[in-house]
Amino acid sequence: MSQFTDYVQPRMGRVFTALGLDVEYERAEGNTMYHRDERGELVPVLDLMGGYGSLILGHNHPELVAHAKALLDGNRAVHAQFSLREEAGRLGAALSDVVRRETSAKEPYVATFGNSGAEAVEAAVKHAELVRVRRATVLADEVAAHAEQARQAVRRGEARIDADAFEQPGVRGRATPADGIDGLLAAVGAHNTAALATRPLFLALERSFHGKLVGSVQLTYNAGFRAPFQNLGTRVRFVPMDELGRPETLERIAEDERVTLLDAEVVDDRVRLVERDLPVVTAFLLEPVQGEGGIHALTTEQGRAVRLFCNRVGTALIIDEVQSGMGRCGAFLASSLIGLRGDYYTLSKSLGGGLAKISAMLVRKSLYQGEFDLIHSSTFAMDDFSSSVARKVVEMLEADDGRVYRQVTERGERLTRMLEDLRAQYPDVIEEVRGKGLFIGLQLRDQGEARSMVLRGGAYTGALGYLLSGYLLREERIRIAPTGSAGNVLRIQPSAYLTDEEIEWLRGALERLCRILRYEDTLHLVHPATDRTIPKPRAEIRDFRGAVAPYEQGEPRPVSGPVRKVAFVNHLITPAHLRQVDPALADLGDTALRSFVLGMEPVKQAAPYPAVRITSPLGSAVDFALYPLMVGSEQMGRYLASGDVTGIRADVEERVRAAREDGCEVAGLGMYTSIVTNNCTSLKVPGIALTSGNALTVAMGVQAMERGARDRGFALADTTLAVVGAAGNIASVYSQLFAERLHRIVLVGSGRDGSVRRLRNTVYGIYGECWSRIAEGGELTGVPARLAEEPLITKWLAEEPPAETERGRAIAQYLEERYGEDPFLTISQSTDAVREARLVLAASNSPEPFLTGEHFAPDAVVCDIAVPNNAVPELTEQRPDLAYMLGGIVATPGGESLHPSARAFLRAGQLFACMAETALMGLAGLDRHYSYGNITRRQVIDIAALADAHGLRLADYKSAHSV
Repeated sequence: MSQFTDYVQPRMGRVFTALGLDVEYERAEGNTMYHRDERGELVPVLDLMGGYGSLILGHNHPELVAHAKALLDGNRAVHAQFSLREEAGRLGAALSDVVRRETSAKEPYVATFGNSGAEAVEAAVKHAELVRVRRATVLADEVAAHAEQARQAVRRGEARIDADAFEQPGVRGRATPADGIDGLLAAVGAHNTAALATRPLFLALERSFHGKLVGSVQLTYNAGFRAPFQNLGTRVRFVPMDELGRPETLERIAEDERVTLLDAEVVDDRVRLVERDLPVVTAFLLEPVQGEGGIHALTTEQGRAVRLFCNRVGTALIIDEVQSGMGRCGAFLASSLIGLRGDYYTLSKSLGGGLAKISAMLVRKSLYQGEFDLIHSSTFAMDDFSSSVARKVVEMLEADDGRVYRQVTERGERLTRMLEDLRAQYPDVIEEVRGKGLFIGLQLRDQGEARSMVLRGGAYTGALGYLLSGYLLREERIRIAPTGSAGNVLRIQPSAYLTDEEIEWLRGALERLCRILRYEDTLHLVHPATDRTIPKPRAEIRDFRGAVAPYEQGEPRPVSGPVRKVAFVNHLITPAHLRQVDPALADLGDTALRSFVLGMEPVKQAAPYPAVRITSPLGSAVDFALYPLMVGSEQMGRYLASGDVTGIRADVEERVRAAREDGCEVAGLGMYTSIVTNNCTSLKVPGIALTSGNALTVAMGVQAMERGARDRGFALADTTLAVVGAAGNIASVYSQLFAERLHRIVLVGSGRDGSVRRLRNTVYGIYGECWSRIAEGGELTGVPARLAEEPLITKWLAEEPPAETERGRAIAQYLEERYGEDPFLTISQSTDAVREARLVLAASNSPEPFLTGEHFAPDAVVCDIAVPNNAVPELTEQRPDLAYMLGGIVATPGGESLHPSARAFLRAGQLFACMAETALMGLAGLDRHYSYGNITRRQVIDIAALADAHGLRLADYKSAHSV
């Protein structure tokens, strides 16, 4: 683990590692960065991320480096606060001149400097609000003065109140003519006070990104960035870019947000009320080319519509050129290319030339408020070093009549032609190429319907673009990344000095990537995210489009009842199962797959599988869908052993919430997902019923063991059952059920402290259930039949039995006193006792397997329901005479099957019992938790009867783990 991951960005560091992006760059020049590989060799990488647009002049441009060195060698005063910062002044003048030249503006601009783009946005927002507040204050003062003038005019008899004044919407109901001028003005004052309390509104575009600081994040459209802090910020209304060309859209906003003050005017000796528009909209913010939102450029028509709207409602237009400006799109301001002029501009990124951290907010001089000098400042802003470097950048951009701008335009056109050629070759992979200059987005088609679960999962989580970035970095030595809010758009932002050779380098890499996506050969994407000391097993790109059979269900059966959606949260048993999930990974070894799964720890969510429609013979149906977690049993066991289950519980809860949001009414938890959540009880997700599936798992396990005994020719009533780990809830319920079928059970404990006490509680529970069977009447078998012959039970039937909580204990004590030892239930702390039984249930919570071939009687039937297994993996090789199973498998009512890549050890038409219980709850309309926490014998019996009614029956032994 790196110190960056340990001490700076713990989550993102792990994500970088998971996706193959965990490199440390040593140096950079031009469009090339260098890192060392696993062998310590220096690896050059073509950098097309360009510092998210900060490197229009490339890394460490020699002219800029020389300038910076000269500044440092000259011991320039970096911190000279409370003085005339003339270097900042020269930069401000240069920026004002460039903006005026490009926009043909007559008035100059005043600059406020900061350290980042988000700070520039914050400065613009603060200043625009200061202007709005000043305007509102002037208006309010004017209205108040008019009110007092009207009051005095009426009192002096020089004016009278207009008859319509009391019918104004803000006055009606608050004052009547009888209240006179004082009543009228009191109502006006109340209306105006409420209006002046209106929170200011900002307008921004959908898909916008304006930063992540407390203020700027409110203006960023991505809810993932904004939602956690939405209660800290101002009001923002997001406008779809595509609707800017429709006049009614902006007109509707203007009307929706209009707030007025009532102004009392004296005209022709009459006091009348008129509406005065209160400035409520502080500013309209936009990016000429949206970067994080997926590279969407504003059109001339859209820009004109926004400018006209701002002029009409009297609000400021803030143009965010942080990423699109400084030559990135072929001009100093991208907005100038569409003839759009702003009241404010925000600049940063390439302004610092890749060396200085600097930003600028420019505002028209006629708008600038002098007090802003004092109420907005920064310790590190306006320093000579950053200001001088930025001024040098402006000089270089403007040199030779804007040669850099022309070069950006020409290089951008050349790059775009190459990308369009690729799109023509791979229209099934590349959807669109868009952008301006060297600010280009390559939009890939959605992989949500791919047969490859790696591609589908990446599309589902939004991580596919980052997985592709890992491939391009590790396999093609190209540094690129998707946009922050559109994961299927690769952002390309090289320097102005991009060469033809580098463009062809990119062409070859993207052509191979397109073939990988077209053929769904995900090995090439996954290998960079594994242990990279393991050689890549093959270099060629193969076609895997037909490797996974299409998911085709048979003709749907008639449904006469309700159809409900249910979900089942599952996970990998071992990383090796990924070969079944995605056949393209077949050539990766177990070690590589394990490395991949362990590395995906920060991004465990995977795409839900297509739902299978399961129809009951009673007429109802469910759409059953798997919601997987990319995590293996090894990790789950580690969480439990360490006690650190908070994270995995949150992951499971996220899957349940996702299922609920998709309309699922029931969610089942499988294997370790139920264990780490204490059989669902730790989850707090309202609006969805939960189940661990344990009740039907027990019912089918009992039936499977009975079938195993019959197959071996055992007379069940004469067979002894050994229960290993008998103190647990599930093992106890198994024992209660088998007590009704046979006459002797050996309960085997762990030998740890308290084991004997817990086993005795199991005994008391079994006998308590036996008494309940006897008390109910009817035909008795097994232990209840034998107990019914005992004098104690005869006495209880004739008289009152003891309290319910004492009955099991009383029966156990009676049997030991009468026979010297319990003839039906035997407690043992030694696994040697297992050899006494021909039926064995293994249910210990031991973290390691401990039952070997030596522990079992000849031809025994062994049902191992422990997770992890109690039996050693080689048991069936040691003892081929044993019937070894892991529980029961359920046949679906109409042969309905899971997706082929999700069946694991199932055949067509089968479900694991925990899955079947989930489906059954939907079929039966159970809207409450079922196997939630500890289960009871009654739950097992009831769910078994319900399963039978809905056509879910035992299909086979379960001889391998479910996923």
